[in-house]
Amino acid sequence: MGVKQIIATHKFIAWLESLGLKYERTKASHDHYNYPKGHPKRLTRTITIRTKYKEIPILHIHTNLKTLGISKEQFEKEIQNF
Repeated sequence: MGVKQIIATHKFIAWLESLGLKYERTKASHDHYNYPKGHPKRLTRTITIRTKYKEIPILHIHTNLKTLGISKEQFEKEIQNF
């Protein structure tokens, strides 16, 4: 099947939150998500999303998946539930 070229922003955020990531801050028009402080999976680079847009381009999704260490195949299976 493959991931569509875009994913709804609210759907991607819901998926991030299901992984345990939390909203940290907004800088300019970018929201940043990370695991809570003290969490063993805390990321050195935050997951960044422009919530100004209703959809997230696939390139941004792939970059964030790489940061999370999650495969595209795993993401494709999990995102269907949101």
